[in-house]
Amino acid sequence: MKVMFVDDDVKVLEALRRMLFGRRDVWQMRFVSDPDEAIEGLHTEPADLVISDLQIPDMDGMVLLDHVREHFPETIRYVLTGVMDHPSLARALRCAHHVIAKPCRPPELYEVMQRAEAIMLRMKKLKKASLMSGLDKLPVMPSIHQQALEMIDSPTVSLRHLGKLIAEDGGMSVRVLQLANSAYLGRPGTIRDPVQAAVFLGIKTVKAMILTEGLFARLDPNLVKTFGMTELQMHAMRVGELARRIGADLNFGTEKTEAAATAGMLHDAGKIILLSQQKDLFIEALSRSRQQGRPLYETEQELMGISHAELVGAMLQLWAMPADIIEAAACHHDPLDASCVLSASHTPTLADIVYLADAIDHRLCSSSVDGASPEVDQQRLRFFSLNDYLPHWIERHIQNQTRETVYGCQYA
Repeated sequence: MKVMFVDDDVKVLEALRRMLFGRRDVWQMRFVSDPDEAIEGLHTEPADLVISDLQIPDMDGMVLLDHVREHFPETIRYVLTGVMDHPSLARALRCAHHVIAKPCRPPELYEVMQRAEAIMLRMKKLKKASLMSGLDKLPVMPSIHQQALEMIDSPTVSLRHLGKLIAEDGGMSVRVLQLANSAYLGRPGTIRDPVQAAVFLGIKTVKAMILTEGLFARLDPNLVKTFGMTELQMHAMRVGELARRIGADLNFGTEKTEAAATAGMLHDAGKIILLSQQKDLFIEALSRSRQQGRPLYETEQELMGISHAELVGAMLQLWAMPADIIEAAACHHDPLDASCVLSASHTPTLADIVYLADAIDHRLCSSSVDGASPEVDQQRLRFFSLNDYLPHWIERHIQNQTRETVYGCQYA
């Protein structure tokens, strides 16, 4: 991986060089103090990752990163800064994929750089597909969504402060209230304040909601209306809630159950990106899937060389989601593709949970942005001794959608 660090403070650059000395054979690193020199160097030899300070005297860090975004859209952009007030953070997040706080300890820096490398490798693999040219621009969240995500990632996060920030955005407020008042969570119609809703839902669920809402906020409103993308959003919420129910029934514990719900909410986010960047091909993939009775991910692969599930895996890596959530969302069509394959303990994985929740919702609910509905794998159910659970989950899902007005679906 080719990395460029940009900071006007030579002492900071020297400290970074010493910190990363042991990785010099793994990463090709350049340390540049002059932003003009950085731009010239990038045009000579582009970088996979640019990590820049925000406050550079001769050229604002934002100007540099804007240039990188415009001329090198495939480059991952991180900000390394000691200024973490909300106005500065909002500025940084307008064009950066991630913000790293100074001072940064070696393990933290290694982790974010390894994450960037994983993203880079996945995106390069995807670019090899014949029709990837329109998908190599990594999406950036709207500013207020980025602020909320950075607040969530802070070790001193306060759910009440997060709720107040969410309350500033109409779309996020509506979604967090819908989630908190879901019949699945046992509190239908009782929460009316985004602050209270954020506290009730918890960090992981709120983060997933912000990510999906942020993607929808970037869509052309005409696309949302024409292609029924609101239905896709409702499907994601239902799958997340059903995944939570399945996890609870299987005694997964609070943390893993919430992870299943988060992966369920995010599992189809790749469709949003495909529609926004490869609209005609995505529509053709939908048409082939329905006409030929084949899974949508197969026709996507056929036409674009990539499926929405693979794409969401790359995006969730970019957004620093936990590995188990990335795996569950990326493998929701085929859990056997996950690293956690069938084990001797016959215990389902998070990928299995999301797969089941997705298949059940597709079986019951129709949508204009779905291809042929997948069938529940009976062999897999038998392997995990879940046959007796399936009728209960289906009935529970129907009951909850009957009671719900926000997440309700048209029964196929």
